[in-house]
Amino acid sequence: MEEIRVKGILTKKRKNQDHMERYLIIIIVGILGAILAQRLHIPGGAIVGSMVGAGIMTMLIGNVSLSPKIATSVQIILGISLGLTFDKSFLAAAPKILPLALGSTIILLLVALGMALIAAKLGIIDFGSAIFGFSPGGMGGMSILAKTEGYNPPVVAFLHMIRVLTLFIVVPIMAQLVIYFKQ
Repeated sequence: MEEIRVKGILTKKRKNQDHMERYLIIIIVGILGAILAQRLHIPGGAIVGSMVGAGIMTMLIGNVSLSPKIATSVQIILGISLGLTFDKSFLAAAPKILPLALGSTIILLLVALGMALIAAKLGIIDFGSAIFGFSPGGMGGMSILAKTEGYNPPVVAFLHMIRVLTLFIVVPIMAQLVIYFKQ
């Protein structure tokens, strides 16, 4: 009986070590993906590059799930980094911007709802993942929120990544065209 316990402990230690090794490899490849994407000036470089690198490596070597404590820590860091973007000048502008922000959010949510209903009806994506993926919001935040709600974070992240890459390419061109034709 003693041998079985020792063998079980050794087997569990080896599994934990394999898990940590895969986790470390995925982190390293994610960091390299972020660096490469930034150097290539890919829109949203750090988050897009790290997600693509980690995603590819996860598909190659197997999934490694984050512990709830690490996932919560990432959410806290994301919240803090977004909170740091606010300053006092925002307080004066906020009342003027609020009606436009609410209006555009409602319109975008209605479009997202329509897209999610269509995607779910066609059997392409489950409704929950679709609504998180088509809704306005940041890729990281919406993907993390989708995961905490039990939906499919890779699908949500992919939909946001396509949206962000498209916007990063199209919006500067649109702005230049409007400015050009306004003159």
